[in-house]
Formats: sequence, structure tokens, C-alpha cells
Amino acid sequence: MKCAIIGSGLVGAATALALHQVGITCNLYDQIDLAQHSNADGAQVAVEFGETGGSVLLAANALRVIKALGLLDELVANSSPSPFATWHNIDGSGPLKLNTIAINARMEKDPQLHAPLQILRCKLHSIFMRACHQAGIRTYTSKKLVRVDDTPGSPVVAHFADGTTASADFIIGADGIHSSTRRAVFGSELKAQYTGVTGYIGVVDTAAHNIDVDGTCDFYLDRVKKQLVCTFKISDQISAIQVMTLGEPDEEETDGWRPLSDLPKHAARLADVLQGWGVPKSVEQMMRHAYRISPATIYDLPNLKTFHQGRVAIAGDAAHGMVPNAGLGLGTGLEDVGTILELFRHMPNLENLDTVLSLYSELRVPAATSNAQKSREMAQQSYSVSFFGPGLNNFLLKIAVFAFNRSWLPFYEIFDCPAEVAKKMESLKHK
Repeated sequence: MKCAIIGSGLVGAATALALHQVGITCNLYDQIDLAQHSNADGAQVAVEFGETGGSVLLAANALRVIKALGLLDELVANSSPSPFATWHNIDGSGPLKLNTIAINARMEKDPQLHAPLQILRCKLHSIFMRACHQAGIRTYTSKKLVRVDDTPGSPVVAHFADGTTASADFIIGADGIHSSTRRAVFGSELKAQYTGVTGYIGVVDTAAHNIDVDGTCDFYLDRVKKQLVCTFKISDQISAIQVMTLGEPDEEETDGWRPLSDLPKHAARLADVLQGWGVPKSVEQMMRHAYRISPATIYDLPNLKTFHQGRVAIAGDAAHGMVPNAGLGLGTGLEDVGTILELFRHMPNLENLDTVLSLYSELRVPAATSNAQKSREMAQQSYSVSFFGPGLNNFLLKIAVFAFNRSWLPFYEIFDCPAEVAKKMESLKHK
């Protein structure tokens, strides 16, 4: 069996590794232009996308899938544990600390997976892509998808803007929240919506600049002014900082928000802005010494009713792009990967393909929709101010953190891919 995967980001690369485990031949296709690194036939020798973006948080649900792919040890060696998440007022006062190890330990039996891990997104991507290269999985770049032909009785064909095509038994679109696969196959109207939140992500060598970073995952928030700064400790040397702010509603804008122009894409000037917000000195210094700045514009994809159409399925942000919170987006995408892996382990033959894709959608749509809603609620809580002022919202957050730490409320649910697929297989036997 052969699969063409559109998008070679984190979920796309992980999907290729999963399918390779069950003997399915995969090629990755990405619209990014890295032609200067191609060999004679246009396939990449070893794709490296460069140092872009900030960090990602991998909780137990994501770590389970990475372990199944055989990459957990390499991940641990290149990441840092994040045992606590702490919310502060914008000036660093009033900390509320969430025990993330305790939360995971109540859901996950494997002690190796209890501590969430922070890693640079680009580093995690390099781990995945090197594994793909070692497995013989080819990656083709400068491949912008324009349409898909899915004619019964013939291979499904992806058509690219450069005039080339890719034929396969099925296609998986893992090409992000603005997915060309989703628009081409599921409907051009299925677009992600701008949330009004925008900002920048910086990466800084804290050791070189003698910046003391106490927490591993910290959020500094001014609800009234809709300002949020996040810091993430990736190692004893490297940290990431993210500056976010909510724009103003504008009925004349098609997406309902007026674009922001008051955040400069410049580390020193951004640091001056943060100084004006009143953040702690160490946080301001982190931004001032950031050695690269990446934009962060937050979109949210409305809930989809299905993740497959014919012989095309979508995964990751292409299927359920959500407001980023607590690693839910990437974790949900990797759960997609784990589900695909388990389904093909149970039904590895081509004659079962339609069943596999249907069951994938049936299993993942409810779980992903639930995570997306939880992420939206968390984002809303971050910026909301009640009639009684921000004090009430801070108090409600304090109650929630207290309840999470004592297991009175679930912080998130782990989708057990092997167990859920096995349960579904058993139910099919009785139909």
C-alpha cells in the first residue's frame, strides 16, 4: 500500500513514521521551498527546515505516541522536563502553580511519561525528519497542492502547482491550519478564523546573558489590557518567550478583528513594550536578548463533522486546528497519528482501507472536538473580565488550579489509542 502525505511538519512526519512501521510506503510533499537542498530527482537528501518558531510542550498523550514511534529516548535527551505551569499577574505577583507531573501521573502508568517535556519545535521536527530519512521516506518540497482527483478504480492523485502529480492508494493531509488538502477535498469554505490574538515568539540564550529563569512554564497576564507573556524553559541554557495581545473588534473587517500594528518585530523594541507592561525584569531581559523572533497569529478552525472524504483523510491542525493551550493542539495531532498506526496494525491490507479511514474519523472527531473546545475555553478564560472586574476571574482560576492539583477536575483526557482502537475492533466483531 502507498500513501502520499501532504505537509511535512510535525504531524505529517510522525504519520509517515507510523505508516512505515506497518509496511506502508510513504512520501512527504510540502509547499516549502528548499529546492537548493534537492538531489537530481527533486527528493530531499535530508530535510532541515531551519531554526524557526519557539517551543512545544509534550504531555503524556503526545509522549505515548512518540514512544510508539521509537523516538522517546532521543526526545528526552534533547528536551527539558516541565513539572509546573504557573500563572502570574503581569508583574509576576500572585503566582498560581499547577503540578503537571501529578496531573499526568493520575492518568499515565508509565513513570517515564509523567513529566511533560519542553523542546524547541525545530529540534523536534529535526528528530522526526532524520528518522524519516533513515527509514527511506522521501520528502519533496516546492509542492503546493492545487487539487485532488479521487476516481473510484484508479489511484488517488494529488496535483501540484508546479505541474507535477503524486499517485497513491490514499492521501493524508497534514498541512496545517490553512490546509490546502482540506479546502480542496472537504470544501473551500472550511477556513480557519482569526481570533484577534497576535504576537511574537523569541528564543534566548539565558545562560549567556545571566538571566535567571525560575519556572519551566510561566504565564504573565493582564486581563483588562488583554496582554499575555509566556516563558518556557527548554534547557539550562535556552528558553523561549511568547508575547501575545488581543486586538480590537471591528465589524468592517471580514474576520471581525482589526489587525494590530503596535507590536514591533524587533527584540529590543518588544522588550521596551514589555517594560511598559510592567513585566518582571527577567522577562523583559529574555525578550531583549532573543536571538530570533517569529510571528504568532492565532487562528481557530471551526469543528468539522468528518476527518475523511473518500480516500483522503486529514490530521493534526488540518483537521482540528485550535487555539494553542497546554500542548493540546500538538498532543491531539499526535493522537491522530497513534490512532492511524493502531488501525493499520489491526487492518493492514488495502481491502480494509475504506474501513480504516472511516473508523479513524469516527474515533477522532469527538476526541479532537472536545480538546478544541477545552482549548477555546482556556483561551477565553485567559482574556475574560467579568462584570465584577478581573479579581473574580483570577479567583475562579485559583479555584480551578486548586481542583486540578487535587484531581477534583480533569485537566485533560488522554486518548488511549491502542485501547480505543481495540475496543472499536471488538465492537465490529459483534455487528
